[in-house]
Amino acid sequence: MFDCLCFDFDGTLVDSTEAALEALARVGPAFGCAGLDRAAVERLRGLHAREIVQTLGIPAYRVPGFVARMRREMRAGLLATPPVPGWTETLEALAARGLRLGVLSSNASESLAAYLARYPLPHLDFVIGGAALFGKSRALRRLAARERLRPARMLYVGDELRDLEAARAAGTGFVAVGWGYTDPARLHAAGAGAPLSSPHALLDWIESDAFDNEEVRRVGS
Repeated sequence: MFDCLCFDFDGTLVDSTEAALEALARVGPAFGCAGLDRAAVERLRGLHAREIVQTLGIPAYRVPGFVARMRREMRAGLLATPPVPGWTETLEALAARGLRLGVLSSNASESLAAYLARYPLPHLDFVIGGAALFGKSRALRRLAARERLRPARMLYVGDELRDLEAARAAGTGFVAVGWGYTDPARLHAAGAGAPLSSPHALLDWIESDAFDNEEVRRVGS
């Protein structure tokens, strides 16, 4: 059913939760959202990215600055965090099936390049960074046009509600991972299906009858 699998980066290929928490502790005070404990963070995991910003009390005009500061602060933490165990073998197996593989992320292109220089994940045909925080649907459509693919034959693998929304808007398929920023229960309730429990589970999902499942078709429609 799919010719191309496209992966989000933060929270999907890399479990960057700790790096994000440490960055927030440093950046938060300047934006009025200091003092988040673990329980508060877990509550945020059930929210959409827009809801998180609102809950933190960051004015809309300060969101771009907040996001830019968070990305800068997270870079060192990300470089110290290896990919989620299992991705290397899973990417090898997917490439052996003849699938095109790549990354599409809102992280800066130079940050992705630095990370992949340290942790060279195999068989990535493209790496696209700098997608706007809420502009991934546009980036997915551009990618489909560039690669001469029908969006319906692309699968986006992500960890957030905005990833699911982007895939729907672009007309691609979508499958969620269960270890990222968004609570798996919220992803499932939003129609993402059962989030993957590990990278290896993506192979099981592809080889199962999931492609014929009405829920999967609806997510990608």
